[in-house]
Amino acid sequence: MIGVLMGSVYDSPKNILAVKSINKLKEEGVDSCLFCDIVNLNFSVPVKTSVLQRAHAFNFNGTIITHDLSMVQELKNMVYANKRYIYLYDFDWMRIQDLHFSHLSSTLMDDQIEIIARSDSHAKMISDLFKKPAHVMKYWDVQALKELD
Repeated sequence: MIGVLMGSVYDSPKNILAVKSINKLKEEGVDSCLFCDIVNLNFSVPVKTSVLQRAHAFNFNGTIITHDLSMVQELKNMVYANKRYIYLYDFDWMRIQDLHFSHLSSTLMDDQIEIIARSDSHAKMISDLFKKPAHVMKYWDVQALKELD
C-alpha cells in the first residue's frame, strides 16, 4: 500500500500531479491513500482514493511518500512504515527563510528515509549535497510509484 503525506492539498503543479497519480494507482488496483490536514474546496482534481487525517500516517505500515519538506521531520517518526521516501520534486528549500543546512541535512541524510529525485540532473545535485537518491521519478510517474511499493 502506498500513502502520500501532504499538509494542505491545494492547486499547485506538484499537488495536482500527486493526486492524479494516486487516483491512477487506485484505478489500476493498487491500494493507496492520502494523508493530509485538508483538501481545499477549490482543488481542481477530484480525489478518488481514501483520504485520512495526517495523524493516521503514524500508524501506517506501507510505503509512505511526501513531497512536502515540512513533513520530513514527521516522516522520520513514522516507525511503522515499511519504506519512507521524500520526493524532492523541486528545490523548495531555497525559498524557506531561516532554514539551516544542518536541519535539512539531518533529515535528508537519515538512513531510514530514501530520496526520490525528479530528474537525472536533480539526482546529481542532490547527490552532491546530501546522498544519492534511491530513485528518479519524473512527475509522479505511476509506473515508478508501483515499483516503490
